[in-house]
Amino acid sequence: MNGEIGRIDGSLGLSLEHPGVTLEFGAHKRTMVRGGTPSERELIATEIVVASEILDVAPGIEISIRQMIPPHQGLGSGTQIRLAVLSALNHRFELNHSPSEIGEMSTRGGTSGIGINAFRCGGLLLDGGHSVSEQKNAFAPSRFATEVGQPPLLMRSDFPTTWGITLFIPSTHHGLSGQDELDFMLANTPLPLTEVQSASHIILMRLLPALREGDLETFGSCVSALQDVGWKRRHWLRADNEPLQSVRRAFESTAELQGCGLSSTGATIFGFYDATKVTANYMAKNLQNELLERDAIPGQVVCTRANNCGMRMESLT
Repeated sequence: MNGEIGRIDGSLGLSLEHPGVTLEFGAHKRTMVRGGTPSERELIATEIVVASEILDVAPGIEISIRQMIPPHQGLGSGTQIRLAVLSALNHRFELNHSPSEIGEMSTRGGTSGIGINAFRCGGLLLDGGHSVSEQKNAFAPSRFATEVGQPPLLMRSDFPTTWGITLFIPSTHHGLSGQDELDFMLANTPLPLTEVQSASHIILMRLLPALREGDLETFGSCVSALQDVGWKRRHWLRADNEPLQSVRRAFESTAELQGCGLSSTGATIFGFYDATKVTANYMAKNLQNELLERDAIPGQVVCTRANNCGMRMESLT
């Protein structure tokens, strides 16, 4: 996020199996939303209205909520829900829009292209940000950059199925969103060019080669290194993220865990492990013990894998 050489933004991200968005849907004369919590039902109902306007159809659909991503945890819930509802209506009314077209219609991707591409194809993703001269000449989160368009996807790679992913999702602590996120971005951009170059160097010359060579230890060390430079360093230094420091120390002290990162603006923290050597239950129990020893904030430990295929749609009949 600098812009001096003609581009701003730029993102590296990974698609997860869990938590995810799972919806069951079918034809109905009017909007019906079932399952989930009252706030989740309200959110889906709102998204149906928005998606219906985007696709220019009557909002006649029944949706049952089976699984939702926790909001404001840096896990892409807003983008995934928007794309899921658009895809459901696209299928319901036989509009035949491609996943790429759905992404373009969504108004998402104005800052990061990770969410749209994670939905479309999964895997580990790297995008090239936006052109200052043609797309975007100011720093703003995606919610405030709805007319910008999507950044180019530079690389998409399957993530090793033998590499497990451990998440800590706080119960009461959340990442930035809305005006708070915009204010933080405006106060912390542009980043010094040297820091952008350092982050880019870590990604291009260490992290991506480690991924190709199956070197989990180096991959994890690169994720950790990215927390101490540029954009991630700013988020770790936020006063409201001070409670997460004990969680970070627990990750760094847990045997078999490689790397420690903050997802988006927080508050989810993640690391990796070799699933051929330890089980998910073992990994979760070890981390929980470390969290207890450090009197860390309450939260949920989740062990999952990467999603290498993106959105899946299946018929129940």
